[in-house]
Amino acid sequence: MRDPFEVVVLLAAGFFYVLSAGGYAFFYAYGKLRGEEKFRYLALLFAGVTVYSAYLMVASPVFDAFWKGFLSVATVAYLLVPKGMWWVVVRVHRAEEEEKRRTRINGDL
Repeated sequence: MRDPFEVVVLLAAGFFYVLSAGGYAFFYAYGKLRGEEKFRYLALLFAGVTVYSAYLMVASPVFDAFWKGFLSVATVAYLLVPKGMWWVVVRVHRAEEEEKRRTRINGDL
């Protein structure tokens, strides 16, 4: 039987892992959108909480090696996805603006 304290720590770490990963993504995008550094620092704080929560879950004896590896890969993905999505969104909207500009120029001729 597992120690109940280990299970409670695992549940709390999982809760804060998901919450902080969402906070990181939100404040990363919001900081980029607003162009204010304070939101980017807040995003880094949430990223740190995500990594610490992942550490607590990986260090827990409740998970076996497969889940620890899966969690490690997921953590790296959680930290890279907001940057990748920002890159995609900027490129898509840039292409939309160029298309609108081309349509306006061709429509005026």
